[in-house]
Amino acid sequence: MDQENLSFKLCQSCQQEIPLSNKFCTNCGQSQVIIDGQFHEKKWLNLQQVGLFFLVEILCCASVFLVKEHTLSFLYFIDGVMAISAVIFFGYSWAENKVILKWPSFSLQKLAGLIIATILASIVVTFLVDHLNRDILNKELSYYSIFEFHKYGTYLMFASMALYPAIFEELAYRGYLMQKLLTVVDEKEAIYISSILFFIIHFSFLSIFWLLPFALFLGYLRIKTKTIWYGVFVHFFFNLTACFLDLFPLEDLYKMIF
Repeated sequence: MDQENLSFKLCQSCQQEIPLSNKFCTNCGQSQVIIDGQFHEKKWLNLQQVGLFFLVEILCCASVFLVKEHTLSFLYFIDGVMAISAVIFFGYSWAENKVILKWPSFSLQKLAGLIIATILASIVVTFLVDHLNRDILNKELSYYSIFEFHKYGTYLMFASMALYPAIFEELAYRGYLMQKLLTVVDEKEAIYISSILFFIIHFSFLSIFWLLPFALFLGYLRIKTKTIWYGVFVHFFFNLTACFLDLFPLEDLYKMIF
């Protein structure tokens, strides 16, 4: 949005552009006539909702460290709780959130370019992470290890490590959370805060060199395109590439080709 264009303003609820003279938002239908006291009260309520949402997220992720043996059942239980939480929080503010489920100005060329860049970035990150774990931490990291004993382990890994995060993490962080933050802070701050919270719930300090920039890019993409769908595809192909490279390491592929 061009902030210098005085003929438009941001909706106080969904943060979409509307004509300056409108008393109601053409996207979510919310009234734009809010006195200062009501405005500050709404901001405080949104902050409380953000706090409650993140508390649920952090408790679910922290529970992983309380269980000694990580079974598929436990993994899918936690995933299920977090998915339901994302849907409930998103649906609770449906009027202001539904607008980001639209896909304005869809561009197949832009989507294809993002997917190609994402796959290349994932290859580089996976290569660096593998060498970091082997050469510095002296350990092997495998996503497939928890799924390999299941008959459909490969498909379950793709669903859990690629499809689930792409849908529900984007719905939660670039969807619900960012929409709430935009009613309290500006766009740049919303990107920073949502990205930091997204990084925290992964409980992996060593991944800061790639996970935080990745979250910042997803946040920027969400603001720039006014939809979560580009981010969903980017998130999916980034994780999907990492899953493939876990099954077929770069070194093995190199030997097969050359």
